[in-house]
Amino acid sequence: MRVSPEFAHPPDFKREFSRNLTSNFALFAVNLLVGLLVVPFYIDTLGLAAYGVIPLATSFTSYVMLILDSLNVAISRYLTINIQRSDLSGATRTFNTALVTVGAFALLFAPVAVGIATLTPDFFRITDIERTSVFFLFALVFLGALITALRSPFSAVMYAHNKIHYNNYISITYTLAAIGIIVALFAIETPSLSYVGLAYLIAALLSLILTIILSRAVYNRIPISASHFSKYEFFRITDLARWILIDQIGTLLLLQLSLIIVNRAFGTAAGGEYAMVMILFNLLWSITGLITSVLSPVYYTYYARRSFATIHDLSVVSVKCVGLAMALPIGLMSLFSPQILTIWVGEEFAHLSLLIWTLLLPLTAIVAVRPLIISYAAYNRVRVPALVTIAAGLLNLVLALVLPRIYGLGMYGVAIAFILALWLRNAVFVPWYAAKVQGVPAAAFYMPTIPGFLGYAALVAAGYPLISILSVPASIADIALVSAAISIVYLAVVARVVLTGPERDLIRSVLPSPISRRVPSWLL
Repeated sequence: MRVSPEFAHPPDFKREFSRNLTSNFALFAVNLLVGLLVVPFYIDTLGLAAYGVIPLATSFTSYVMLILDSLNVAISRYLTINIQRSDLSGATRTFNTALVTVGAFALLFAPVAVGIATLTPDFFRITDIERTSVFFLFALVFLGALITALRSPFSAVMYAHNKIHYNNYISITYTLAAIGIIVALFAIETPSLSYVGLAYLIAALLSLILTIILSRAVYNRIPISASHFSKYEFFRITDLARWILIDQIGTLLLLQLSLIIVNRAFGTAAGGEYAMVMILFNLLWSITGLITSVLSPVYYTYYARRSFATIHDLSVVSVKCVGLAMALPIGLMSLFSPQILTIWVGEEFAHLSLLIWTLLLPLTAIVAVRPLIISYAAYNRVRVPALVTIAAGLLNLVLALVLPRIYGLGMYGVAIAFILALWLRNAVFVPWYAAKVQGVPAAAFYMPTIPGFLGYAALVAAGYPLISILSVPASIADIALVSAAISIVYLAVVARVVLTGPERDLIRSVLPSPISRRVPSWLL
């Protein structure tokens, strides 16, 4: 495809894009390491049933935080456009209106959080775990999330200046601080769920302080005062946030509801098993988010500069490259799922590999189109996607309640319902709607998803017999060696056969300089 000259040389983006990309993968590496280590740690110290309550608390918190999260997205869009158009007056009104609004909602939700924490043990029939510790886990995780929400206006300032790496460093600090505090408390005192909540609360306070300091270091021209609150900005932000909220409700019905249903229908032990698999799924989902998140300020900036042809070029290349890039980890995790589970949590959980395959088979096409969601958000066309996402979430709910009962699939029925609804929303609807918003043919964004799907299919077809022949044992070294060999062949084929010359040049141009200098010419 043709890459426009403006896209091939994005103004002022290369250095920040490289930093953002590097920090995104650093954040992913930390989350991956923590995610892998913390599960056996929790199971050993708290037990499987108690461990199953922790992801339940974090997922339930996501539902309550929907309004504040939607405000954050709306704030980022308008503040980015204000700053990119050098509108200091508008930026001042947007920032302070956002700060007052988020603070008010946080105060409003505090008693709601306490109420939910009180009712949680009875709702989920948690009888084998101390009620007080469950209450404090939920209450403190909720309060920590409310404190984290106060970061959003300050984070949006760094976002508007494409300083995503600062926000990533803060997120890394938050994760390491929370886990460090948990380990320390468990070593000093008898392990308890309440200490997990306390750790998240302390880490949230630390991250808020760091966000304020770095935000003012990046851009301190915006005065902080409630006197700059604007009713016009309030209604503009909340109108966009309303539809983003509806979209996020549907997204959480898709991404988080299955865990709640499994816990409710099959008990906390089954919920703990399902949570293990969802951690691996969420890691892959997070990788895509880390890749696509660096594109958000680029989309908003090009929209602010009215570079609509460039947005189209960026969308096509992003979908193709994200699909091809994600096919590799999705394929490897599918192939090595029994070994991964055995090394990670024990051989008794290796049977969950079938559940991993259920969730990962259609995932490449699902994640490839995520950059398109950012593209129509830049155009402020979020109403129809919000309604479709709600419909997909409701479909997930209905199927998740019906399939396990009718066909006796158990939690596999919940997983099938989840992945089917997500596929219909992402792989079917999103490309069509993005093409409609950008005024291009309907098939324009379906075609770029095909290379990623074919890449995943080729990895599975070639890798499965190879793994069977080699009889790879449950060894990290063996898995790493075979994965490296598969990855080198796959990346070489993708770079030299699938990608075009302009696409290879574009990828090399945005890679961090130390990496781009070391990538061999035969590969990229």
